[in-house]
Amino acid sequence: MMDKNTDANTQASDSTNRGEVLALVSVCLEPAASAELREFVRATPFLRLQAEINSYITEQNTALRWMHPPGPDICLIDFDQNRDDAIATAEKVHEKFPHTAVFAISTVSQPNLIIQAMRCGCSEYIVKPADRDQLLEAVARVGSRKKEKRETASGQVLTFVGAKGGAGVTTIATHLGALLAKSMARRVLLVDLHPTCGEAALFLGLTKHQYHFYDLVENVDRLDDELLQSYTLHHPSGLHLLPAPDFTEPERRVSVEAIGLAMEFIRSRFDFVLADCPPGLNEQNVEVIRRSDALHIVAVPEVPSLRNVARFIDYLNRVEFSQERVNVVVNRHAKKSVISDDEIEKVIRKKIYWRVPNQYQQVIKTIYAGDPSVGISDSEVARTLLEWAQSIGTLATDKAPSKKAAKGFLSILGR
Repeated sequence: MMDKNTDANTQASDSTNRGEVLALVSVCLEPAASAELREFVRATPFLRLQAEINSYITEQNTALRWMHPPGPDICLIDFDQNRDDAIATAEKVHEKFPHTAVFAISTVSQPNLIIQAMRCGCSEYIVKPADRDQLLEAVARVGSRKKEKRETASGQVLTFVGAKGGAGVTTIATHLGALLAKSMARRVLLVDLHPTCGEAALFLGLTKHQYHFYDLVENVDRLDDELLQSYTLHHPSGLHLLPAPDFTEPERRVSVEAIGLAMEFIRSRFDFVLADCPPGLNEQNVEVIRRSDALHIVAVPEVPSLRNVARFIDYLNRVEFSQERVNVVVNRHAKKSVISDDEIEKVIRKKIYWRVPNQYQQVIKTIYAGDPSVGISDSEVARTLLEWAQSIGTLATDKAPSKKAAKGFLSILGR
C-alpha cells in the first residue's frame, strides 16, 4: 500500500520544476493498483493522470492511438497481467517516445526479471505493493532529468517560413546566419528542413556534401557531438550548416518526434539555430515551430502573400501559439510600394517586425559568390540585415575585442 508521507512528497516536489506538471499514463493496472495510483496522483500536485489504458500494445495494435506526440512524461506498465505483452508494450513506447520514462510495476522481484524489464526500455522497476516513497523518488528523477534537459537547451531556435514559395526565406536565413556568425562571433547553425531541393547549401557555396539533416534525424538515437560534427558543413563566415537532401534522393519519412529530439540536442550546442522551412504547415514544420523561440513569417508586398500571412496567424491563434513569438518580415520592401505598410499591417493585424529592402541584383551577386557576408557591404540590404543581427545577438566587440572587430564595419563584411 502507498503510505502517505508529507516529507517525501515535499522533497520530490522540490526536485521537479515548480509550476510544471508531469503527465502519467498507466497500462493494464489491476483495479486495486489503479485505485492506489489515482489516490497517489491526487496527493501529488506536480503529477497528472493523463490516461488509464486497459490493453497492452500487441502486433495487432501498434498505432499507439492512446498517446499522441510528444507523449506523456511517464508510462507505468503492469507486468503481472501478461509479461510478454508488457515487454512488447515497453519496447514500443520507448521506440515511439524516447523521452518518455517507462516504469514497470510487478509483484515479482527476481533480479533476472528486473534486468529483463530494464533491457526493454524501463528506467524504473516498482515492486507491489508500491511504496509511496519509492514511487515519489522515481517520479522526482524524471522531473529532474526534464528540468536538466530544458536548462541545457540554452540556444535560441529562430524559425523562418515563407508565406508562399519564392518569398526569399533561404536568402534571409543564410545572410542572417552568416552575419551572426561572422560579425558577432556566435556559434550559429542553419538547418535546411526542405525535404528535397533545399538551396541553403547552394547559396553558401557548399554544394559538395555527403550527408543531410534527415540522415541525422534517422540516427537521433545515437546522436552526440562527434556525430553532429561529421554531418555539419562549415562556411568561411563561421556559419555551420545541416543541408537538405539532394533532389535525386527519394523523400525521407521521419517521425516528428525524432525531428524534435534532434532540434533539442542541436540547440544545446549552438547559440542560435536558424531553421529554413519549406512553405506551409506540414507536421515537420509544426514540430519545429512548436520548439522555436521565435517564428519569422517571410512575406513579399503582394496580395496572395499577405493573405497567406493572415491565414497563418489565424491558425497560430487557434492552436494558442504565443503571438509574442510571431514576427512578420516583409522582404523586397519598397518605400513607394503599391501596398503601403499601413495597409499591410491592417491585413495581417500585426506590426511589421522587419523590412528587408528590394535590392534583388545585389543579393543575386552574393548568391553567385557563395558568401552572404561579402560583396554587399555597401548596400542597404547589408546594413538592414546587420541591424537585425545586432538586435538579436551580442556584438563580438562587446565580449572579446579582436583585430577583425577593431577594423570596423567593412572588415566584418569581408571588405
